Amino acid sequence: MDELIAQLRGEIVARAAGKCLLWVDPAQHDPYEDNAIVAQRRVRVPISHVNFAMQRAPYLVPLDLAVPGDADLFYDSVERAWQAWTIDSLRALLGQPVCGWVVTQSQAEALAVHWGRHCHLHGHQYKSKLLRFQDPGVREWLWPALNAAQQHALLGPAACVLALGRTHSLLRHEGASADAALAAFGLDDQQWQQAGDYATVHAAWLDCAIVAGSACFDPVFNESMLLSVLAALDEATRHGVTQRSERKLHARHALQLGSRFHTDARMRPVWERTRAGHYYGSAIEEIFSCAADELHLHWTSTKEHTAWPT
Repeated sequence: MDELIAQLRGEIVARAAGKCLLWVDPAQHDPYEDNAIVAQRRVRVPISHVNFAMQRAPYLVPLDLAVPGDADLFYDSVERAWQAWTIDSLRALLGQPVCGWVVTQSQAEALAVHWGRHCHLHGHQYKSKLLRFQDPGVREWLWPALNAAQQHALLGPAACVLALGRTHSLLRHEGASADAALAAFGLDDQQWQQAGDYATVHAAWLDCAIVAGSACFDPVFNESMLLSVLAALDEATRHGVTQRSERKLHARHALQLGSRFHTDARMRPVWERTRAGHYYGSAIEEIFSCAADELHLHWTSTKEHTAWPT
C-alpha cells in the first residue's frame, strides 16, 4: 500500500506539481459526507435527468498534495480505493466510491460540465441510458474498447485519470492533448452491446474470485480475455441464453474453462436444449450430471476437447 501511495503521489507531482481532482461516487455511500474539505470544495457532475437525484451524482474535489489536510484526504482515498477491491468489500456489494484522481489544467467545474452534458447520459435505440464510466471497474474494460477520438471525448478537459483496477493494478487513462477540440462522447451499437454485458462478466468474475479467495485469482484477466468472454456471451445469445443469471453462469464457465469452451463438441446437446427453451444451467446438469457451478471440476475428467464449429 505504501508503495502504491508513493507511486500515485509521484505521478501527480510529476504531471501537475501535486495538484489533482479527487473523483468520488456517492451513489451507494459517500465516504466523505462529513468531511469539511469536501463539503467546502465539492463540485458535482450535473447529470440532468428526471429520474436521477443530484445528491447521488459523482463529484470532484480539488486537492493540493503539498497541503497537509489535502494530503491526508488523498492518502485516505487511496486506502479506500484499495479496500473497495478486496473480497470482503466486493462480496458486500459496496461499490467503488473512489473513482480515481484526475490530472487537469482546467477547473473542476469545466470537467464536471463536460461529463454531465456529453458523457453520462445517452440516447440509444430510443432509450435513455446512463453510462457509469466513473466506476473504475467499468472504465477498466471500456477504455480499450474506445478509439482515440472517443477516448479524448471521454476525458474532456482532463489530461489523465489515474485509478485502481480490479486486481489492485494502477490504471492510467490519457489520450490526445487536452487542448484539442472536444466532441460529444458516444458509443456505437457493438460497444453498447458489450457495455451491457460488463455487469454480467463482473458478477461472474466475482463468483470466481470468491471461490478462489482473492480478487487477484487470475492476474491474466486482460483485454483479450474480456473480449473473448464477451464473444462467448454473444454466442450464448444465439443459442437462446438470454436471462441474466444464466448468462452469468455461462460467463463464469468461460472464465474457468476458456472462452472457447462453448465450441467443444460436448456442448452441442446443451445448445440443442437451450435453443428449445431450456435453461442453460439445467441443460448443463442434465448433460454432464453435475452441479452447473461445478462444471469446471467435471470438465477435465471427461474426454479430450474436440472442436465443434458453431
